[in-house]
Formats: sequence, C-alpha cells, structure tokens
Amino acid sequence: MNNFLNGTIDLKYLLHAFDKNVIFSATDLKGCIVYVSDAFCKISKYKSQELINKNHNIVRHPDMPSKVFKDMWDNLLGGKRWSGEIKNRAKDGSEYWVLAKIEPYFDSDGKKIGYHAVREDITAQKKVEQLKENLENINDHLEKQIEERIVEVVSLNRDIKETQKEIIFTMGAIGESRCKETGNHVTRVAEYSRILAEYSGMDKFNAEMLKEASPMHDIGKIGIADSILNKPAKLTSQEREIMNTHVTLGYEMLRHTDKKLLKIAATVAHEHHEKWDGSGYPRGLKGEDISIYGRITAIADVFDALGSNRAYKKAWKNKDIFQMFKDEKGKHFDPTLVDIFLNNIDDFLAVRDKFYDY
Repeated sequence: MNNFLNGTIDLKYLLHAFDKNVIFSATDLKGCIVYVSDAFCKISKYKSQELINKNHNIVRHPDMPSKVFKDMWDNLLGGKRWSGEIKNRAKDGSEYWVLAKIEPYFDSDGKKIGYHAVREDITAQKKVEQLKENLENINDHLEKQIEERIVEVVSLNRDIKETQKEIIFTMGAIGESRCKETGNHVTRVAEYSRILAEYSGMDKFNAEMLKEASPMHDIGKIGIADSILNKPAKLTSQEREIMNTHVTLGYEMLRHTDKKLLKIAATVAHEHHEKWDGSGYPRGLKGEDISIYGRITAIADVFDALGSNRAYKKAWKNKDIFQMFKDEKGKHFDPTLVDIFLNNIDDFLAVRDKFYDY
C-alpha cells in the first residue's frame, strides 16, 4: 500500500492485478474465445493457447442443463446482460462453480463485436450448500467439519471484502498520482467525508461506506491525457471540457455493479463537481437532487485541495479557506453541510495535520 501512496505503481500494475485476479474472458459473436485472463487459466487449468479460438464448451460440465445456455444466448442475442451460476469442468477433470456476468461489447462505432464475461469463483460456497443439504444425515464429527468449513468461507468472504476496499482505495490513489497529487489526498478526503457524514446524521455504516468509496472520486482522471492533466498553464476552454469528462468516465467505469460500495463510488465520481445552485457539471443538478454522498465529498475534496500545496499553487491560509466556504454557502455547497463543517472545523484540521504531506 505504501507504494501506491507514493504514486510509484501505475496503470500497468492495475491491469496486471486485474488479469491475475479476475476470471475474465472475451469471445467473438460466434462464441469463440479471443481472450482469457490468467485467473481464467488458473481455475480452468488450461493454458491460454489451449483456449483461444475454442468455444466455452471446452470447460462445460456435463451436469449443466442445456436450458441454462439457451436462456443465456436468448438474452445476449437480444442485447441484454445475462447473469447466472455455472458449473464447469477443469482440464484435469475437477469441477468448479462460477457466478458469471456476461454482456455484449462494442467497437468505437457502437457495433457489437462480441461478448465479455466476468466470473466470481463460488466453488467454496457451493460445496458448503451441498454439505448443508446432507447435514441431518451425518454424525457429530462430520458436523464439526462442516462448521469449520463455514467459518473458513465466512473468513474468506471477509478477506474478499477487505481486499475490495483496498483495491478501491488503491485505484483512487492511482487516479490522483497521474495528476501528480499525493496519495495522502485520498486518505484525507476519505476521513473528512466520514466525519462530515456522521455529523450530518448519517448512520455509522453508511458513513463508513462513504469513507471507503470517496477515494474513487477522481478515478476518471486515468482516462485524461497527461498533456491536459498536468498542464502547468491555464487550460483552454476546449481542454477544460475534456478535463470535465473525468466525472463521466469515472461513473461509467464503476456503474455496472450491484455492490453498494461501488454504487456509492460511482455516484461520488459522477456528482462531486455538481453545485448546490445548479451551476456545476456534468448534469447541472441542483440542491438535494445531488446525492448526499456527492455533496459531502465536494466539501471534503475542495477543503483538501485548497489546504494542500500543489505544483500549480501554494496552500491557502485557513482564514481564506473558511471565508471561501462562507461565500460559497448556498451557491457551490449545501448550506447545512457548510455550517456543520465550519462548526466542527477543529476535527477536520486534526485529520489534515495527521496526514499532512511534508
């Protein structure tokens, strides 16, 4: 994690981590495999060259009913996304289960050119389900073994959730490092967001979720060219328009999920530049039409940006920062949140001192 905070790990590392850990494949329109990740090869025990140009039937388990695949193709050919549990057979004959999410993908002209799928390994969970079905017919010793397995699965799921949080924070740090900002920026914004959320009346669970999601507010910057992102001079109007697209890019990266944490991250990425009076972007949302997550992160992000040294500016003095928030109350920022923020400013300053970039 220290390497990420120092900004020394780039997008290539993230792509490598994706290839290593995400069970991913892409096919052409006929269903022939054109790409598989290392994680796909590992779970299927096939080498990539043994899979390329083959149909996914190569890993199909004979226990799987054909109606599952008919339903899958009916959805895909109709332009819909398909999700379901699939039992597969590895090269060595062993079986494994995945939760697959498959959808079409398109070229730059919007023409459908194939299908890609992301899978979650649910083998352990399926084994636990099978064990539970026979629970009434086993002896006390076997029952103890099942309980141990359940504990293992719960522990694994906890580790997965913690890993997801770390990946989200890390991706946020990568987004900041591309524009030569420090990893401590996302740390501070995360803490500011949690504190402001709790003081505003948000329950601790959702405040913690916002803390974990807020580091992704600028993830869309990885899609902005360096010549614009790190330009030392003032951006032209055309360059500013391109820079402003980072909020939509971030939203599009994160929105395709049913996980609450990533949904919040997508919202934060999309709305942290909206303004209370409707003059923000990208949609010109006004007042409470802006999500509470976006309104909170906007204050946290601006407070940290103004109070930090950047390549193009020196940190503002505290009195000037406070005056700016008073001036922008009801314009840029939610007036109620500004009052809460200023009334508890010592807590936010303490976080800045703790994680300050010296």
